[in-house]
Amino acid sequence: MDRKRFLATGGAAAAAAAVPAAALADTGGSADQGLVGSWLGTVSATGAPLPPFDDLISFLDGGVVVESRRYALTPPPPFPPLLETTGHGAWKRTGNRTFEVFFRFLLQAAASTEPVGTDNVRLVLTLDGDTLTGTFHSEVKTPDGTLVDAFDGDYTATRIRV
Repeated sequence: MDRKRFLATGGAAAAAAAVPAAALADTGGSADQGLVGSWLGTVSATGAPLPPFDDLISFLDGGVVVESRRYALTPPPPFPPLLETTGHGAWKRTGNRTFEVFFRFLLQAAASTEPVGTDNVRLVLTLDGDTLTGTFHSEVKTPDGTLVDAFDGDYTATRIRV
């Protein structure tokens, strides 16, 4: 078999293999009732001087979650302006279309490279088609694990589709 024919055959095989994977990605998978995929969310704190903000969150097969938002943060006092990393964590199904999620960010002061601590976020979510709704609880901790502040609020998200 010459190289051209080999490459053409390999490309056709890869395209055929991608069809079931694309179909699974589009439905979000059945084992997890459709949570797997990427979502555009809105975080709205209750009882805290934080304005609502958007995030991007991706749920991967195997229970891995990755969450991103704007990296520069201007929190209420006593916190200085902060920078935070992308959040990494885990998710699990807790019932029929219900899920619990935990992820953690690393925080540092924007004016230095000194670590400030972590932001530890827990979500309790309900899935309804292409919509997630639920609540969040965030605990900001120093590098040694001392709780500095906690925030609660509402979370909503819509699935990102092709």
